[in-house]
Amino acid sequence: MALESSSELALPYPSPHVTGEPCPFAELRSMPGFTRQPTSTGDEAWLIATYDGVKDMCGDPRIGKSHPDPQQAPRLWDAALMEATGGHEDEAANHQRWRHTLSRYFSSRRTARWRPAAEARFDGLVRTRLAAGPPMDVRADLANPLAAGVMRDVLGISEDLCHSMTEWSDTARAHGKAQEAARLRRRLRDHVDADLRRLRTQPYDPTQGDSLLVGLAQGGTEAEYLRDDELADAVLDVFLAGFETVAARMVYGAFFLLACPDQWSALREDVSLVPGAVEEILRLAVPGGGWIPRYAQVDIPHASIGAGDLVVLSFQSANRDDAVFNDASTFNIRREPNPHIAFGHGKYYCLGATLARLELSVFLTGLTRFPRLRMARGPAEEPQIDRQKVTGGLNRLLVTWENAEDSQRV
Repeated sequence: MALESSSELALPYPSPHVTGEPCPFAELRSMPGFTRQPTSTGDEAWLIATYDGVKDMCGDPRIGKSHPDPQQAPRLWDAALMEATGGHEDEAANHQRWRHTLSRYFSSRRTARWRPAAEARFDGLVRTRLAAGPPMDVRADLANPLAAGVMRDVLGISEDLCHSMTEWSDTARAHGKAQEAARLRRRLRDHVDADLRRLRTQPYDPTQGDSLLVGLAQGGTEAEYLRDDELADAVLDVFLAGFETVAARMVYGAFFLLACPDQWSALREDVSLVPGAVEEILRLAVPGGGWIPRYAQVDIPHASIGAGDLVVLSFQSANRDDAVFNDASTFNIRREPNPHIAFGHGKYYCLGATLARLELSVFLTGLTRFPRLRMARGPAEEPQIDRQKVTGGLNRLLVTWENAEDSQRV
């Protein structure tokens, strides 16, 4: 059942506080069916706010990323990341090809191979920060370097190329910079294409064989389901999905922990709680609200959704649904069960879910080496939500600690 708009706010709704959710969600979750809401671009969308609704729509074959007329498609946000794709008739087949090719790079066994490098990298970051002393910006000093380093390893790209991809990722998420983002993507695509051509002329190097770039260039059947002109796009899309989302979640997760002293105390005293903390961060610490735009491929009569309509899934709202989660707004690293859908559901379930969990685990375990870690206090140190990007996050998170005691724990 469809309902008319219940709010004068436009999607995506802003959060009033880092740990809070947009005000309309509690009301929307109590309503049956979906609601039609205005978006920031002046279009309209069907908003799915309940856990069951989001989960059902994720698995519905009538919902996809493409639109029959991408240039005229309704949009959630004026950013390149939120633009509709083409290839409407072939979307299902193309999605299957891409997923078949890329899924092997994110299996549990293959992902586990990246843990030692991630742990060593984060150990170096922690040692450097402890030696320098407080204060520290969790985003700039820990989260971004860790997430970028993991992406360099997984993709097999240079540090310079990773830096350029980071700039492009920021631009693709920013309001009003779609043309600039497209220009940067074309330049990066040419660079990755050149790397792929160079690798094809070289002998296979087993020490680099796990990286996506080497696998696509030299792996033979590894890339058999993608055309040569699609390989560079695969590398770029994996970076776009895997860097910012994980780095931002690390910082938000750190904020939630430090904002809940009992939870932080429990974690630093018992690192066996790290897996549960990872899952609760995935459920509740959602930078930017977890907005996922999709399009109806055909009419969906029971919901009054027409072909080509914009359908927006709110994972932030779904994972705070009291019908599924007891005391849903409370951050609880011992929550059990925790059937969150932070990685989606069905055909679009995130391929990098295992890798993201690994990174968050390494990050949280490393944070416990700062036993008196706390947020820096004062007007200039207040964490600020990044409202220039649809994926949100914190521009910075300044923290301090008892340096003398921490130095003894290195």
